[in-house]
Amino acid sequence: MATPRYRPEQFVDSGWDSGTPERKARFVNSLLRFIADDFPRERFTRPLYLGLSTHGYFGFIAHYDIHGFYDEQMSTPARRERFLSDLACDCQKDAHLDRPDLWSDVKAVLASRLMPQAEQAPAARRLAPSSSFGTRPPAAGPDAPTLF
Repeated sequence: MATPRYRPEQFVDSGWDSGTPERKARFVNSLLRFIADDFPRERFTRPLYLGLSTHGYFGFIAHYDIHGFYDEQMSTPARRERFLSDLACDCQKDAHLDRPDLWSDVKAVLASRLMPQAEQAPAARRLAPSSSFGTRPPAAGPDAPTLF
């Protein structure tokens, strides 16, 4: 995943020290870089942990310390996949709220970066080709009546 750099002017001040535009930009940039680098334990920093567990109101369990949080959420490929899925869903849910205290601006950025392309735009439905006779239901067996 390519990691663009987000600037503070792209975010709204939440009114709290933990939600300044500068902190929000640092959080988004470090989280996206951390994910792109495949969740290296040594790069799971305290500001990243605080952003996910408390400041950002992402809904993750906040009673773990930094190491327990990493172990519970990101220590295996299956946990990473579940974490990303949960994070993307949470961000998608709150991104439209326009509430800087809930980091809705951060969540809008993360939702756009984390949601798989298939989920962002619904795939076009493929319809069976029609014939001049319309469609026929599948036969129920050798005794099924024919339509002709």
